[in-house]
Amino acid sequence: MVEAVNWVELRQQMILETNRIRCCTPSYWNNCAQAFSEKVVRLYDLTEKQLSKLPLLPDYTVLDVGAGTGRITIPVAKRVKHVTAVEPSKNMLALLKANLQKEQLNTVQCLNRSLEDLRVGVDVALHDVVIASFSLFMVDIEKELAKLDALASRSVYLFLSASDWVDREIQGLVYRSSVPVKLDYIYVYNILHDMGILANVEIWDYESPRFYDSLDESVSKFAEQYSISSDKNGELKAYLKRTLREVNGKFWQNRTRKTATIWWTKPQ
Repeated sequence: MVEAVNWVELRQQMILETNRIRCCTPSYWNNCAQAFSEKVVRLYDLTEKQLSKLPLLPDYTVLDVGAGTGRITIPVAKRVKHVTAVEPSKNMLALLKANLQKEQLNTVQCLNRSLEDLRVGVDVALHDVVIASFSLFMVDIEKELAKLDALASRSVYLFLSASDWVDREIQGLVYRSSVPVKLDYIYVYNILHDMGILANVEIWDYESPRFYDSLDESVSKFAEQYSISSDKNGELKAYLKRTLREVNGKFWQNRTRKTATIWWTKPQ
């Protein structure tokens, strides 16, 4: 008899055994808030494609979980009646509020809370649509998925990576041995299935351009992003020299990435 796969435990193991565990704390996002705000422009293709997937009607209310600096929150707020933006990082939330002020949007309520801390019906009411865009960084995800479901009166939309977290060659620099890391959406889809939520899945591509002023800058940024130790800088630099494209003295990386939209609707 084939044993059932415990997707919750598999995902917990992946989070704990890779340096993605750092993404589970507000302090990590506090430190990279400014960088996230600055990269909104280069994620234009991703943002537009995400918005095209969402059912946004003028009289809807939307809950954006892990709103960050407002890449999704702000364009959504321009299309619906009200948005509640939940963000555990104080620095991210400060930038979100500043961006809302620039756009003169007063229909967004900002909550400096984590999804884990939210109490359904007490801290936040039900919303027509609940969104979580690349923001489900918690070790125990099962009960938080149930909370997302409980907070939605119409539908839930999750956006997760459907590409390798890092290129396989970089993965070899990050870890001493190969750590089995499946695509993000596979864990979540199967956990939802085991919870009795039969979700829909769509996989689609987006362009993710990035440039660096020098090869050394690219080495520094990659090492910081993926926690690669300095003793591997030589290998990392050789990899980047092979894979980046030099144009007018700058080093470009233009990858086609895959995203999964996982969504389900509630009985009306």
